[in-house]
Amino acid sequence: MSVLLFHPSVAIFVQQVARSLLEAGQLERFITTVLDEPRSIRQRLICAAGRLGGRDLGAQFRRRRLTEIPIEKVEAHPWGELMRLATAAVDRDGRATDFVWEKTELAFDRLVARRLNRGLRAVYGWEHSSLATFQRARELGVAVVYDVPAPETRFVQKLLAAEIEKFPELRTAYHRHTAVREDRRTARRRAEWDAADVILVNSQFTKNSYEQAGLDCSRVRVANLGAPPPVSREQALAAKSPARPLTLLWAGTFSIRKGAHYLLEAWRSGRLGLHARLRIFGSNALPDRTLHPLPEGIEFHGSIPRDELLRQYGDADALIFPTLCDGFGMVVTEAWSRGVPVITTDRAGAADLLRSGNNGMLIRAADPAAIIEAVAWCHDHRPELQAMRETALATAAAWQWHDYRRLHASILRDAGLFGVRPAVVASKP
Repeated sequence: MSVLLFHPSVAIFVQQVARSLLEAGQLERFITTVLDEPRSIRQRLICAAGRLGGRDLGAQFRRRRLTEIPIEKVEAHPWGELMRLATAAVDRDGRATDFVWEKTELAFDRLVARRLNRGLRAVYGWEHSSLATFQRARELGVAVVYDVPAPETRFVQKLLAAEIEKFPELRTAYHRHTAVREDRRTARRRAEWDAADVILVNSQFTKNSYEQAGLDCSRVRVANLGAPPPVSREQALAAKSPARPLTLLWAGTFSIRKGAHYLLEAWRSGRLGLHARLRIFGSNALPDRTLHPLPEGIEFHGSIPRDELLRQYGDADALIFPTLCDGFGMVVTEAWSRGVPVITTDRAGAADLLRSGNNGMLIRAADPAAIIEAVAWCHDHRPELQAMRETALATAAAWQWHDYRRLHASILRDAGLFGVRPAVVASKP
C-alpha cells in the first residue's frame, strides 16, 4: 500500500513532494503531463515542428526537467498540456488559454481517477486538479491528501477586484473572462478541501487566509518550502563594483497580484532609474498601456529556465518582490540561496523566514512610497546591503529542501498515511 501522486506540472515543489514520498518508501507513482525527455522521438519531432514555426519549444521542455526522482516512477500524459502551450503561443489576451487550461486540467483529473485501486493507501493532489480523483478515492476507502499552495480563492478575488477598482487601467478582457468563472472554480476547490483527510499549506499566511474565510483548518498542517542548495560563501559574497548602478532583480510573472503596478508607479514617481536598474525575468501580465513609456532603468528579459534564473540571481544586489498576495514565493528562498537579500511584504508566505534588516527588508504592501524608501536605502547603504548577503545565504542553508521533506514526511506519517515499507534513498534520474 502506497501513495499515488499527481499534478499537471513537474514544478520543483511538486518534485520535492514526490521525493519525500520516495525516500519514505511510499511513492506508488507520479502522474503528470509534460516531461523533458530530450532523447524521445516524440519530443524531437515537436521541437522540430516548433522551429519551423519560429518557436523554441525546447525551452518549454527544459522548464519541465525531472531532477528529483527516477523517470521510471513517472507516468506522463502530455497531449492536453501541449495543447495549452500551443494555444498560449498564439493567444493574444489569455482567454483561449484559460479555456483550454480548464478543460485539459479537468480531463487530467478524470484520467487519474480512472487509475485508482483499493490497493492504494492514499492519493495526493493539488487544488483545482483533484476533485474527481478525490471523490473516487473516497468511494474506494483510499485516504486523501490535499496540497494548497495559494491563499484562499475569495480572499485573492477580493484583493484583485479592489486593485482593478482603484486602477481601472489594469482591467483587461482576461479579468472579465475569469471573473464570471470564479464561483464555479471556487466551489470546486471547496469540494476538494472538504474531501481531504490532511491538508498541506506552505505558510502561515496561507493558513490564515482560510481561517479568515471560515473554513475548517483542523486538518491543516504548515510546511514552509525549502531553498535550493546554496552557492559557496566565496561566490555569494563576491564584491560588486561600487561604480555600477544598484541592480535589482524581479523573478516571476509581472502581475497585479505580485504588486507590479505599484513598482512601476514607484519607479516613475521616485525616478529610481537615475540610480538603479531593474531586471525583470518572467512573463508580463499587465496591459501594455500601463508599461509605456517604460521607465528608465527597467529591462524585460522574459521567462527563462529555472537553472538559468538561478545564475541571474547572483548578479543582483537584491531581489524585489512587493507581492500583494503569495502563498509562499519560492523566488525568495532562491534569492537567499545565492546570497541575495530580499525586499518583500508580509503578504508573501516566505516572509515567515525573513528578518528585516538581516536577510532583507520587509515593506508595506501596496505602497509605492515604501518601495521608493527601500530602494533609496539600498542605494545609499551599499556596504550594509552587501553585508546582508552572508545572512541571506545562512537563511537558505538553514532550511533546505531536505528539511522540508523531513517535515513533510513526518506530517503524513503522524496522520497514519504511511505503510510499513522501508525507506529508500532517492537517486536522481
